[in-house]
Amino acid sequence: MKTAIVGGGKGCQAILEMILDMKLAIFCPEILAVVDVDDNAPGMVFAREWGFRTLTDLETALALPGLELIIELVGSDDFLEELYRMVPKGVRILDHVAGRVFWDLESATSQLQTELEAKNRLQNRLIQDRNQLQQVLDSIPDVVLVIDADNRLEWVNARLNELTGLTSADIVKNDRFNDPFCSPPPDQDKTGYVCSLEEVKKTRRPVQFIHFDPGQGLGDDQAYYRIVVTPIFDRSGKLVKVVETARPITEIVLRSRETEESERRFRQFVDNAHDIITMKDLEGRYLIINRPAADLFHMSPMDCIGRTDHELVPERLADIITARDRETLSQRSHTHCEETLFLNGQRRYLDTVRFPLINYRGDLAGVCSISRDVTEQRDLQNAFLQTEKLAAVGKLAAGVAHEINNPLTGVLTFAEEMRMDLQERDPDSPLTSDLNLIIRETMRCRGIVAKLLDYARLERPTRQTFDVNRIIGRALGLIRRQADFHDIDFEVDLAQALPEVSLDPGQIQQVLLNLIINATEAMDRTGRIVIFSELCKDGQSVAVTVADQGPGIPDSIREQIFEPFFSTKGEKGNGLGLSVVKTIIDQHDGQIRVDSKPGQGASFIIELPAAQRP
Repeated sequence: MKTAIVGGGKGCQAILEMILDMKLAIFCPEILAVVDVDDNAPGMVFAREWGFRTLTDLETALALPGLELIIELVGSDDFLEELYRMVPKGVRILDHVAGRVFWDLESATSQLQTELEAKNRLQNRLIQDRNQLQQVLDSIPDVVLVIDADNRLEWVNARLNELTGLTSADIVKNDRFNDPFCSPPPDQDKTGYVCSLEEVKKTRRPVQFIHFDPGQGLGDDQAYYRIVVTPIFDRSGKLVKVVETARPITEIVLRSRETEESERRFRQFVDNAHDIITMKDLEGRYLIINRPAADLFHMSPMDCIGRTDHELVPERLADIITARDRETLSQRSHTHCEETLFLNGQRRYLDTVRFPLINYRGDLAGVCSISRDVTEQRDLQNAFLQTEKLAAVGKLAAGVAHEINNPLTGVLTFAEEMRMDLQERDPDSPLTSDLNLIIRETMRCRGIVAKLLDYARLERPTRQTFDVNRIIGRALGLIRRQADFHDIDFEVDLAQALPEVSLDPGQIQQVLLNLIINATEAMDRTGRIVIFSELCKDGQSVAVTVADQGPGIPDSIREQIFEPFFSTKGEKGNGLGLSVVKTIIDQHDGQIRVDSKPGQGASFIIELPAAQRP
């Protein structure tokens, strides 16, 4: 419609802007001219800028060819009446009152446009947020499923397809969610089986469980998942959604099985090993102990777990074991030693290797010890050596008895007859002293042969439970009356309430007599001999000490004094006394040692295991 706008104010400019913005596309006016007496009115200026024709004469505008509509925006009723009289026939007038429709239309259009733009922005934001949420869910290593209260699937992340090969379409049947992680295994009885979703809806509490996939629908390999099903409520407390997450734990399960299998193999190795194996923490508590180790304490392995050596063995022995453990820990490397343990009245010899236990951080975590009981081997070795010695002595004794005794008897007989004849003919002859020397030395040789035979015939002890103090008393009773001991001062200190010892009284008495005689001879039969008994620090052995005030034993020969035929007495000794003592003590599962310093006497200490109480 061909139109002229009369009135070039701001309203004119607003209409022109709507026309240019195509906001009046339905009306479609064709502006022939803009008319105003003020050539500088806002609408006039705007019209010229956009190429519209402007006029200051109303009559010229009314004469425009084809004019169909005049939009009056002057705003004066008088002018409107004059305009009605001047307008040509057939031209319609849209006055300033009706022109407000354009402003209302523009306002409504603007509002609708604003709302549309806001809606578009909100929709774009929702799409963006949904995409971001989907990306977040897809980045989660777990499968995430969101189900509404009517069992319809609302959301699923990409991990479902990555882990199981399933799509959202595969887990929806008849518009209802079919949980792939909530079905019992094919071979399981389905009686009483309750779906986790139904359980959550019923209890309104989260549910957790492990799902096993045998590989017959969700994948080619067996798989394990940790399933967590969580209810979501609105503000009123109504359940609106259920979130189900499935975390793959197959690797964890397999590692756990491998760990369990490793522990089982380790336990089988430890329990079936003949060696003594223990593991302790830094505080000395037993973490692992196998049956051979527990047998040392006459306990079961479980009774030893969590205890320390001070709770299992006597204090002195526990201190020794603890010190060796600490030495291994301080060196942070393996140590090797031979140990002697006195347990329950028995002496045990152990060949032990210790090494520190290191945790995954490289820190000390404890100490492990592996010991081999070599008691039987040691006893066999000692018995073998003793057998060899006895065999050698026996052969020597037999040979001496055969080869020497007969000649010695002849020498002794003729020497005695010659002495008798010489005493009858010439009592003061100097040859008498020579014959006496021959007879004395011949008798000494016969004594040596007799000692050799006694040593070779040394028998195994016949044991009985006995008080060692009684044996000490018997030995002292035998020697105190003899003239050789009249100048010896005996200092005796016997501990009371000592445990009895399983021993051969005769053989132990022989041991004490030999030690007392040796002490007397070392002091040239004058001085003081100290004899005392006591309970050893381990509480399981009894010790007897015989100490003299003689010249002592040099360090250079201390290891040889118990060897057969070794003597420091020269011609006065035969070297068999201490060897016999050592043999008897060994046969009693005991120990003998010497403590001596040159010029300060010597102390012989005997340790015998106490008899085991029933």
